[in-house]
Amino acid sequence: MAVITYFEVEDGKRRLLEQPGDVVARTPGGMARELDDAVAPAHRALFDEYLGDLQTAHDIAEPWWAGTIEAQRAQGLDEDDALEAAFTRRAAGAASHPKVVWIVRSYWLQCEEVNGALPPEQRVYPEVFLLKWLIDAGKDDLVTLIACMPYWPMGLDADGNWV
Repeated sequence: MAVITYFEVEDGKRRLLEQPGDVVARTPGGMARELDDAVAPAHRALFDEYLGDLQTAHDIAEPWWAGTIEAQRAQGLDEDDALEAAFTRRAAGAASHPKVVWIVRSYWLQCEEVNGALPPEQRVYPEVFLLKWLIDAGKDDLVTLIACMPYWPMGLDADGNWV
């Protein structure tokens, strides 16, 4: 079953792919490799793990989120109002499930770790790894899940490292 969302998936994709550049400067075309490019084997292996873990999280978060919406309907709201009320309580929808947040944070940091061990020309921006490669792989249900996030659950420490 597809993740139920209140917002346009295309808007979510655009927002999430652009946001990190507001925090850390991005070089046009730099580290924005396509999934089919000659990516480092370490990135490819990590992405394959990410796909499996994110699919598991999707399979947990999707029915949880549907139940959250249904709980609003049980309070007498119609379908549209129930969806709006559910998103008012949890702005990231199904992506607010702790398993999804943990996977996104974990794989963002692991991507950065792999990047640190590679020459600059083989590195990949974490947002490209986490979202753009899902798009490239045709994983529409997983893209919809991630695109529910209003922002990446990441920050920078005092030294400019992702945390």
